[in-house]
Parts: sequence; structure tokens; C-alpha cells
Amino acid sequence: MTQSPRSRAFSSMIRTGMAGLALAAGLAVATGPASAQRLAMGGTHGQSAFYAYQVAVVSDWNKTLGMNMSIQELGGASASTTALMRGEVDMGIAVTSSDYATMKGKGGEKLRTLYYFAPLPANWVVAADSDIKSMSDLAGKQFNPGGRGSATEKQADEIMKVLGIAPEMFRAGGTDALESYQNRRIVGFMKAGLHPDGYIQQAHASRPIRMIPMTQAEAEKVVTEIPYFSVAKVTPGDNYGSQPADITTVQTAIGINTTSDLPEKVAYEVAKRIFSAEGMAAAKSGYPAADRVIPADLTLSASVAPLHPGVARYFKEVGAAVPARLAAK
Repeated sequence: MTQSPRSRAFSSMIRTGMAGLALAAGLAVATGPASAQRLAMGGTHGQSAFYAYQVAVVSDWNKTLGMNMSIQELGGASASTTALMRGEVDMGIAVTSSDYATMKGKGGEKLRTLYYFAPLPANWVVAADSDIKSMSDLAGKQFNPGGRGSATEKQADEIMKVLGIAPEMFRAGGTDALESYQNRRIVGFMKAGLHPDGYIQQAHASRPIRMIPMTQAEAEKVVTEIPYFSVAKVTPGDNYGSQPADITTVQTAIGINTTSDLPEKVAYEVAKRIFSAEGMAAAKSGYPAADRVIPADLTLSASVAPLHPGVARYFKEVGAAVPARLAAK
């Protein structure tokens, strides 16, 4: 199958195998100017490698941009975006699926993109000693679709609906789901991200895993019916024992969103920093794979919500063409 332009764009931004980091850390807020505006970022759950990413970039912004920002652990992109639209945070963790849903909802016209920093392929993980070898084998099995309230959970639900597969969904937060897998209360889980993934490594360490593929027909059906997905191939390598060399699945992307209420200067300074070599190095300290994706390119290819004017200003200054679909009206 010929990949869509968006699918090809995602693939071209991954320079080599990704390295994940599961880091539970508090946010050390650097001292900025006394007049610095207090800002809040909605975060994913603390067990996620992406929470470590958020800690790293926010710490860097507080130190280098004189910001006064904190992170609120909200569990995932869907919960964070809900809080964002209520005005409870100023920006937050985002995925293309939750942005797409928000754009179609009440007040969605205020949603804006700051940037995207990583593709997010869906990884279907089951116990290696189970008899599950395909997506259809998940029917009727105890399976965690992702952290409760997360975009991953909603994506898994939508994918299963499109494919007509009905697992017994075990709804739980990321930590509880991991413990339930390790204690054999569930047979597997869906985890979005590139490899190696710290969460999957934790699961594999106590109960060996098997990654199951989608068929090409299944992946194409999902992409046809759900436009924020693209077909993807993932390569687990030897990070979780013996796994297939290439696994077919579908993917979204993860980043940081905001609203039109955020001052243009703040968005501009964030974009200028995060797209710089220094900003990418700071991000790598929390999420080692950060320097293997070009966030500016991913932002232009993957975003579904319009760019914040401050981000658009940055792209104009560096001579990057902004797609018409990302221009704020």
C-alpha cells in the first residue's frame, strides 16, 4: 500500500530507533522574574515517559525564558484538553485524536497548536504465554485500552469499534493497569509510543510480552474511517525479548496544545526555544528520543488544530510554509 503524505511525513521524521524513559519526577521550578506570569501545563500520568518529557521542557522554560510554570498531572491528553478548554490550565499534553474531537465540540474554535514532538504508534501488548496472536483474538478477553481518561483509551475504543472486536475492557489508570497485568488479572494492554518504551519494559520484566500486529486490511480500514490516524510500521527490536521485526499498526502524534487566550509572546518564545538545538537537548534530558524527531516538521505535518499566532510568527520568521489548514481564522 502507498502511504498517505501524512504517514510518509511521520516516518521520515524518525531518524532511528527511539529510546524511551520512564521517569517519576517532581517539577523543579527555576526562579524567574518576580513579574513572571504564573502558568499551568496539563500533564499525562506520572508513570509515562511523556511526563518526564514535560518535566524536562517546563524546567528548561522556567530557567531560560523566565517563566513560572507548573505541571498538573491529569492522566492523559483527553483529560488535559478538557481542563484546557475549561480554563483550568494554560496549555497541556495533546494528541491528534483529542484535538480532532475538541475541534468538533462546543468552543473548539479556541483550540490552538503549540507543537508536536513525537509520533505515537499504537502497540497492542499481550502476555507471551497467552493464545492471543491477532487482534480478533482479543474478543472477550480482559484488556486495558490505556490509562483511564487518556486519549489512548479513547483511541483503542474507537479502533475496536471500527474493527468490530469486543474485548472485556479493564478501565484503570496506568499504574493500576500495569499492576493488573503483572498480577495476571488482565491479558494485555494498548500502549502508544515508540521503542523502547519504559512502560512496556516494566510489564515485560515481570511477565514476558508479545506484541500483536494489525493486518494491513485492519489498519487501512481504521485510517479510512478515522482521519487522524495513519498506517505505520513499528520495530520493537530486542527490547522485549523476541518480537517480529516489523509490526503493522496505526499511529497519531503527541504534543502540546493551548488556546487563543495564551499571549502571543508566550507561544512565540516557547516555539523559538523548543525548535532550537538547545531546546531539543533539554527535552532529551527527560525523553531521550526527543532529538530523533524534528518537532518543527512534525508540527506542520501532524497538527489538526490551527497554529497559535505566536507559533505561526516563528515559522514565518524562519521561512517555513504553514499549510492553509493550520492558519487561525
